[in-house]
Amino acid sequence: MSFGLTVSNDNAFIQIDSQTPRLCSVYNGTYAATGDRVARVTFPAPIATEEPPCIFIRNSPDRANELYDGMTISGSAGNWTGFSISANNINWRPAGKWFAAVFASRAAAQYGLRMWSDKGALVYDSGAAPVIMTRASHSWTYAGSTQHPPLGNAYYWVNGAVGPLKEDEYFMINPFSRGQLSPSLAVWNVAGVRFDYGASRMQLFIITNRPGGVWTDIGQPSAVFARLPGT
Repeated sequence: MSFGLTVSNDNAFIQIDSQTPRLCSVYNGTYAATGDRVARVTFPAPIATEEPPCIFIRNSPDRANELYDGMTISGSAGNWTGFSISANNINWRPAGKWFAAVFASRAAAQYGLRMWSDKGALVYDSGAAPVIMTRASHSWTYAGSTQHPPLGNAYYWVNGAVGPLKEDEYFMINPFSRGQLSPSLAVWNVAGVRFDYGASRMQLFIITNRPGGVWTDIGQPSAVFARLPGT
């Protein structure tokens, strides 16, 4: 950066940069499915970024057995209006907390500090809630096959980031909104993800009875965790 403002902390990590937006929470709340297996959320107002928001969720410990098999963001570039989360069984009713985050800011504070980029985009607002990244891991271990009631035959993997969730800690569901190709058939296997509170780690399941099973190497989807203080 040739001109502008940079603020660093005691460990030399940049906290504010007038040319680089930080990851900020735009909206947050709770989600709960009612009539079917899909929880639908509408943002209080559209999110105007070109890139879709990062959706962080904390699945309810009271419904910790439920697997989430998809997440869809509604709207289009510059006009993201909400999202939906679906569970892996028609009798499940997913519930929990969420927040939507973007690499931008929004006018939130009546008093404080506000900065714009040279293009007029709001870069920093002292009233916009910053997202505090806590841990991340793209390491997954195949844990074998099991019977997952009430879904049946399941293959599952566990993530390398181990530790209990704090009350205000969430994981990003965007990387787990798709499934996995079958190794022997040109078909798509639906994948389900959850944070397992008993094991204190994320788990990914694929439910299938197709011949050939599944690929045991699922690649490196990122498990990203973050805190939103006060939620």
